[in-house]
Amino acid sequence: MAIARPLEIDEHFDGSVARLTLRGELDIATVPRLEEAVAAVLARSPSLVTIDLRSLSFLDSSGLREFIVLADRAEEEGWRLSLVRPAPPALSIFQITRAEENLPFVDEPPR
Repeated sequence: MAIARPLEIDEHFDGSVARLTLRGELDIATVPRLEEAVAAVLARSPSLVTIDLRSLSFLDSSGLREFIVLADRAEEEGWRLSLVRPAPPALSIFQITRAEENLPFVDEPPR
């Protein structure tokens, strides 16, 4: 049985670009931490928010929902969202649900 890895979030802000790097597991218990981190960077009015998912080891449906909500919110509020594509197995939920086709994924973080 795998040992759960708590969610770690690193924040980097450079001018009008915010980057959040997620490590560990994003699930119903840890989504509120992501919501708080996003709120903190949005309070600084970035034009681009990049969320790096490459180090996520697990993602459940509540995490998926959060990214869908953030994509809609970015469009409504006029900032850009960029999601750095996770590695399997975290990528599988995006593929199975076909959400990958509608979310702003990139293979490398924007510079």
